[in-house]
Amino acid sequence: MQTKSETLLGYWLGPLEALFADPEVSEIMVLSHDRVFVERRGALCDTQVRFPDQRALQDLIERLLMPLGRELTQTQPFADGRLGEGVRFTATIPPLTPAPTLTLRKEVHLDLGQAWQEALSGDERPLRILRGWVREGRNLVIAGAAGTGKTSLLRHLAREIPSSERILTIEETRELDLGRVHPHVVALETRPPNRAGLYAITLDELVRLSLHMRPDRIIIGEIRGKEAYDWLGALDTGHRGSLTTLHAASAVDVPDRLLAAMALAHVLPADILRQRILRLIGGIVHLTRDARGRRHPTEVVRVDQGRLEAVWP
Repeated sequence: MQTKSETLLGYWLGPLEALFADPEVSEIMVLSHDRVFVERRGALCDTQVRFPDQRALQDLIERLLMPLGRELTQTQPFADGRLGEGVRFTATIPPLTPAPTLTLRKEVHLDLGQAWQEALSGDERPLRILRGWVREGRNLVIAGAAGTGKTSLLRHLAREIPSSERILTIEETRELDLGRVHPHVVALETRPPNRAGLYAITLDELVRLSLHMRPDRIIIGEIRGKEAYDWLGALDTGHRGSLTTLHAASAVDVPDRLLAAMALAHVLPADILRQRILRLIGGIVHLTRDARGRRHPTEVVRVDQGRLEAVWP
């Protein structure tokens, strides 16, 4: 009889099997062969799970990478990718880390409206505002630190896009899987270089490609670098209703974070780029994760005529 992880990933996860099958576990974090943590209901928990030795952990990592045609070496001691439907992984080996590490993140489908209401004492306004902005066609940035629920919110808000519109998603590792909730989605995914360092496909290349594919909505899973410039260029040609996520400490920091990303492209002066950012972005929501592990917004900001205006709280 196949277990859940065998059905999903195609092979056994060894000591991690029971953790992966636990519906309350959203992330498994292996720090070394004898230290395994999980995120359960938003809280970080130590476990008693252990690998026999470091070699056993490294063997598991190699088995996970094999179907992807990837391997870890001293010159390439990390790998990041998608193992199966809704499963992301990151693995490292020495010398990048003292011991092999493995992180498995499962896609968790939450009732976002209920989760936010519980965290915000029943306040429905943030989600109502954001849903309205998506239907209206504002370009939105979802900001926050890692693990605050940015991708979950993006996936949730995409449900508000009319079924008559064509969506193009652009991601380094496919997570959104909007085909489940929308009838017309083209999912583009980057490709790392091969062993010779050739044939990589980057985010900025995919953003430019998307403009030739008749998109109604361009959704970028996460902006990190010079693709920010190409994204703004797409918005400047009249594309409305774009969604993306960005690591930022607050809503006010979003323009500066985009500027920093675009600096990698060596383009226009910063003051011109900043004006462009504030002209093209229509709204920002900043997310956080509190001490109880609950993910929720801290602020919702409208960008209007170059000004950031708080509309919630």
